[in-house]
Amino acid sequence: MERVGPPGPTRILAELVYWDGRLLDPQTASISINDRAFLFGDGVYEVIRSYEGKLFSLDEHLRRLQLSMAALDLASPDAGGDLASLIGDLYKKSGMADAKIYLQITRGSEPRNHLFSLDLEPNLYVNVSAIPPDNGAGQVSAITVPDLRWHMCNVKSTSLVANILAKHRARQAGAGDAVFVRDGMVTEAASSNVFIVEDGCLYTHPADNHVLAGVTRKHVLDLAQDKGIPVREEKVSRERLQTASEVLLSDTIHDVYPVVMIDGQPVKDGKPGPVAGLLRSAFRELTR
Repeated sequence: MERVGPPGPTRILAELVYWDGRLLDPQTASISINDRAFLFGDGVYEVIRSYEGKLFSLDEHLRRLQLSMAALDLASPDAGGDLASLIGDLYKKSGMADAKIYLQITRGSEPRNHLFSLDLEPNLYVNVSAIPPDNGAGQVSAITVPDLRWHMCNVKSTSLVANILAKHRARQAGAGDAVFVRDGMVTEAASSNVFIVEDGCLYTHPADNHVLAGVTRKHVLDLAQDKGIPVREEKVSRERLQTASEVLLSDTIHDVYPVVMIDGQPVKDGKPGPVAGLLRSAFRELTR
């Protein structure tokens, strides 16, 4: 184990694991059985990508992390400085050009009790791992599932069992993803934001408490406007999802990609549409 300090010469690692001030061997790293994320899912997280040696939208991810922490009244961890510098140092130390940085803050570790100690020290975990060169999602099929999650989906909480079950049900149905529907309205997918195209206009659910306002989502909306595509943030019904000319998903790891089938029925002609292609190209131009 080693204490993280200023980065020296970079070296290629299969994976880099940081836990509360130390670099650990990914194969032997462990946490306390009393960590509250382990016991209760009492924590928040962020996923950040790098492209060709540069971290993308780090400040936006960290602002969203702070909002999640504030919503759950989570204290800031001791990162030996600021989180941005720590993440930058760890990323440089990894030596990876295209990487996924997973950042998790939990309320801390103490014997199991719903009511936590007010002086509890939070735990900080960072994982840096490589993204395969062929990681693009391409195109996917999806199913719709009832959105039974809590009413704080804008908080990037580690409590993700509903999302896990949605992904599992999609797999059971032979689909690649699941789209949540709440009170007849599409909210988001299990790990991505959802867009539809109608009459050349791009629609997505408003960034309220029923969706996580994705960082990639924001860039997609900005890029659409830059390309002259009208944008509307409004609730979209399940019926409109199924009759849209295009359906798109966006997330940090896969960027922008089309859905070609919903609940066993093709989206229009079952092929990726022009808006999906335009926005995906524009996003990749932005990041590379």
